[in-house]
Amino acid sequence: MSIIFPSQEGTPTNRELGEGSSFAASRILPITGEPLHRTIPLLAARLVRHEDRLDAIATLVNNIPNEQVEILSAEVGQLVMENLEMGNMIGQLQIQFSEAMSFIGILCSANTVTKDIMWDIDQTLDTTRAQVMALRSAQQEALAKERDRNLVMETMAAKIMELERRLNDK
Repeated sequence: MSIIFPSQEGTPTNRELGEGSSFAASRILPITGEPLHRTIPLLAARLVRHEDRLDAIATLVNNIPNEQVEILSAEVGQLVMENLEMGNMIGQLQIQFSEAMSFIGILCSANTVTKDIMWDIDQTLDTTRAQVMALRSAQQEALAKERDRNLVMETMAAKIMELERRLNDK
């Protein structure tokens, strides 16, 4: 008397699988590592065990009106198209962002160059201011000397005239 386990129930023979015994034994499923002739009956048993659930799902699916399926299909298609458009927009934004970052880098470089130029201009202006102040000081000294010379000349002219008058009076 042999004992039949639930997992062995309905196990197909090699002839039912359409293969010879040596070929059937060599077929192994890569995922589970189990021979094919043992795995198929297990899957069938699981399907039978969940048959009620599968029937309920099939009933639900069959009761969905075709119009609603078409509407949902159109909405899914619309969402896919919007997703593609969104992807394109994001790609364009990434390109624009990269270009903006490059431009900001150029502006930063230009800002550094501008600061250097402004520093050079400030130095030149400081030197020019110092030169202008030195020229003004020299001009004021020259004007003071000219006033002094004019005063000396006026004084000398007055003395010369005084001497001439005295000489003429004598």
